[in-house]
Amino acid sequence: MIERLENPVFRQSSRQRMRGARTYGCLLAYLLVLGLVVIISYDQFVAHGVQRTTTGLAQMLFGTLAMTQWFLVAFITPALTTSAITMEREQRTYDLLMMTPLSRFTIVWGKFASALAFTVVMIVCGMPLVAVLFLMGGVDVGLMLTLYLGMLATGAVLAAYGLMMSTICATSTLANLLTYGSLAVGYFGAAVTGTAYTLSRAFGGGSFNMLWLGAGLTSWQMWTFVVLTLLLTVWLLLQIASNYLLADPRAGAWKTRSLLIALYLLILVATLLDAQATTRTSASANYLGGLFAFLWALVIPALFTGVPYGSKKWYEWLYPSSLRVGAIQSALPFMCLIVLTAIVADRFMPAPLRTQPLVWAYVMGYFCWIWSLGYLLSFAIRNRWGALFALVGVLAVLVQLISTVSIVDANRGGQQRFELLLNVALPIAPWEASGKMDYRIWVVLYPLMATASLLLTGWLRRFRKSAVTEGS
Repeated sequence: MIERLENPVFRQSSRQRMRGARTYGCLLAYLLVLGLVVIISYDQFVAHGVQRTTTGLAQMLFGTLAMTQWFLVAFITPALTTSAITMEREQRTYDLLMMTPLSRFTIVWGKFASALAFTVVMIVCGMPLVAVLFLMGGVDVGLMLTLYLGMLATGAVLAAYGLMMSTICATSTLANLLTYGSLAVGYFGAAVTGTAYTLSRAFGGGSFNMLWLGAGLTSWQMWTFVVLTLLLTVWLLLQIASNYLLADPRAGAWKTRSLLIALYLLILVATLLDAQATTRTSASANYLGGLFAFLWALVIPALFTGVPYGSKKWYEWLYPSSLRVGAIQSALPFMCLIVLTAIVADRFMPAPLRTQPLVWAYVMGYFCWIWSLGYLLSFAIRNRWGALFALVGVLAVLVQLISTVSIVDANRGGQQRFELLLNVALPIAPWEASGKMDYRIWVVLYPLMATASLLLTGWLRRFRKSAVTEGS
């Protein structure tokens, strides 16, 4: 029975990692850093002559040690998986691995479990330092368990993300560059957002006037939501990784989309429970529409780009069976289904928070416009990652251009024009502070811009076809 539960990839990867000198060097450096942090923190405590009790000293050292350990786990863990698959390609063992009777997900799971096991080893190696602090008293056991569970969850998500990038990229260097680069951008964006929110509240600002998730959830509901979200996120990243081990990653898109829908439904349920249990004067109308637009705006660049299929008519992509194929053409019906789910869920929201029908038309129009733009760029570039970065780049350029124009035009209502024109690139209307955005303008403009983009795509298709005909 034990033999059946064992994963050969996990066993081989774990043995290979633990037999290398680099692993023990990494653990030694990890422990040295933790030890130096404790020594320097204690030295600073003594040097400044602060009168504190032994319990206060233990609490201070524990907080410093836990944050340092968390940072090191978050920094080291992605490196454990970014070369998991690329190294197989570079060492010419990838084809042998694919010829085994193991499923693609089993291979990915084995690589992930091996990296997560090493993360657990790193966390456990720091336990003796924490045990010394226990002798000084003041360290809360519940807080300690929560922090270490948070470290493990962070390690699991980052290991899955690094493994996904390893299957997508061709070389280990590129995988490391994209993984740490994207994480740095994410950390920077989170820091800027957190700072903006803190300063907004500190100086009495009202730019963030939406109802934030979690205020009305009970303790067990919040823990259930967090655990299920982490599990689905890790599963989704691993499923994307296993899809890229297929000859055509689009063939396994139905599994990815199913997990994406499950994660989205979980957020919807938590949002409904939170809204029904919370009564806040700061909560604004059109809440679910704004939250929906914000969440999916983070996903649509990857969802609306790729290499287009050319073997079907446009209306054939409207069939339900097309949702199994991860093509750009099927991404729009998939998004329409998601919007319909949100509209149905909105009927269960409290009356003051319900979203107006015009706002839903605005949200759907925005997604149609971005889909048409992604379709145009994908057809022009014919490379998934080139089209993805091109779409993100076009939206970023639009934001920068509109921002520059608003600064130049600041004395003549530039801020109002900025908030209005920025909807070309981002769906900010539901988050607009004054709540006076005219959605009717964009309900008309979005379909017009999408139609123009599709007409340009059709012209480009005919131009390419005629060029191929003349060349042959």
